[in-house]
Amino acid sequence: MLNSKTLHEVLEYSVKTFANNPLMAFVGEKPITFSEFSQKVLQVQEILVQRGIGYQDKVVILSQSTPSWAIAYFAIVDMGAVAVPLLPDFTMGEITNCINHSDAKLIFVSERLNEKIEKEAYQHIETIINLDNFEIIYQKETKSIGKKSIPQPEDLAEIIYTSGTSGFSKGVMLTHANLAAQLVQIHHIWPINENDVYLSVLPLSHTFENSLGLLTAVMKGASMYFHYKLPVSSTFMESVKIVKPTTILTVPLFIEKAYRNVIKPELEKTVLRRILLTSHLFKRIMYRKAAKKLYKVFGGRLTFFGIGGAKLDGETELFLRLGKHFPYAIGYGLTETAPLIIGANPNQVSWQTTGYPVKDVQVKIVDVNPETNEGELWVKAPNVMKGYYKNPELTQTVLTEDGWFKTGDLVSEKKGRYEIKGRIKNVIVGATGENIYPEEIEMVLNQHKLVLESVVVERKGKLVAMVQFNPEELEKRLAIYKEDAAKALEYIKKDLLKAANERLNRFSKLSLIIETTTEFEKTATLKIKRYLYK
Repeated sequence: MLNSKTLHEVLEYSVKTFANNPLMAFVGEKPITFSEFSQKVLQVQEILVQRGIGYQDKVVILSQSTPSWAIAYFAIVDMGAVAVPLLPDFTMGEITNCINHSDAKLIFVSERLNEKIEKEAYQHIETIINLDNFEIIYQKETKSIGKKSIPQPEDLAEIIYTSGTSGFSKGVMLTHANLAAQLVQIHHIWPINENDVYLSVLPLSHTFENSLGLLTAVMKGASMYFHYKLPVSSTFMESVKIVKPTTILTVPLFIEKAYRNVIKPELEKTVLRRILLTSHLFKRIMYRKAAKKLYKVFGGRLTFFGIGGAKLDGETELFLRLGKHFPYAIGYGLTETAPLIIGANPNQVSWQTTGYPVKDVQVKIVDVNPETNEGELWVKAPNVMKGYYKNPELTQTVLTEDGWFKTGDLVSEKKGRYEIKGRIKNVIVGATGENIYPEEIEMVLNQHKLVLESVVVERKGKLVAMVQFNPEELEKRLAIYKEDAAKALEYIKKDLLKAANERLNRFSKLSLIIETTTEFEKTATLKIKRYLYK
């Protein structure tokens, strides 16, 4: 129902229209229907009312993605309360801060994550409910009885605390109207229908999976499947065989790792193949063959492989683009925009761009550099947030009086398509005033066989790269040198430094490679938390 103005109307329409259709389940289990989902939502609402929850009260959800997560979410927003989804990878301190800051009265928490709730949070919470079975595990005596209300378009539906790379979590306020508008916009990008099947990879507490996944599936009558545990490569591949999804939403790192660790080694496994890959014609033939195989591995029904959250590595996109058989799509957005504002479906993708502004989204580029044609992207749209919760000062810095949202991203535009260059706060200004984008340097490094991941920072006026090496490739190279391991490692880092600098412009050349032996800490969308490494 594309004219819905609230999530209450979305659910009401979907239950009537798709009553007996399968909606969601864990992989390998029988899904509950839309009708059964609605009944469970009503049952949970009765619990909420008995525990004093009413109009615009805040309710936290802390759990991995499960059918119960979705039931709790709709129980909250459908009765006029406000959902506060927290990312499972938040630290205990972050969780406590978000609970306290949100003024939450009740928490839904899975058994797996219950230990992350500190005793300090109990002082402010009236009830804690086990999300796995909806049994009360903690409660204060309360005489108040809540009340169900029919939400209005401008009412808050959710407060989403960002897990950004800067280290500061902000409570983004999204209304029912914001989310309803987003559902219309998504439909115009790719019209999901009741025959579609989602395989959930990202956390439902992230707005990407929430809006483009859960809410879209419910509105359009599609079905959705979840993993019992966080999907690793082995469990994920088993899941795609069982589910045979039509739709998967993910982030660049997911497909980049698959390309670098599985597809590329197979393509280059012989000297002959490496020689053939230097020919564009043979590269196209080999890529198409590999992409066709990858499509079959993903179940053979995939129509929409949505990628968002960061720029896709150029080498990986070249494989997908030349391969033809794998229906990837690119999108760009922020939590503050619910999230999608620019996107392309598999038929519209253009090399290294995010596509076109979606329906009802106005964009403009501000403070354009005449030499690079790059500037900050501003957006005005019905899916732009109401503001940051309890932070009017910060809200005023990003929202203009006439409704423009300052994204903080540097972009360029060509033929109506937009290329995201990087976050303004991440840009390093060179010695002669040029903009240096660490993300672009990292892409070059990450394409090297030796490198799993990297972070580029500025230290004392020099560009330094912290690198996590591929242990298998590192072991091979260490064996080549006759010197001791420490000296050999220095030679290897110098070789990597030289190889990277040969591909970088003169402003972006690195001065030093530093090895890190531990995995970089990441956000829910697998972006490295840069603030930890400056």
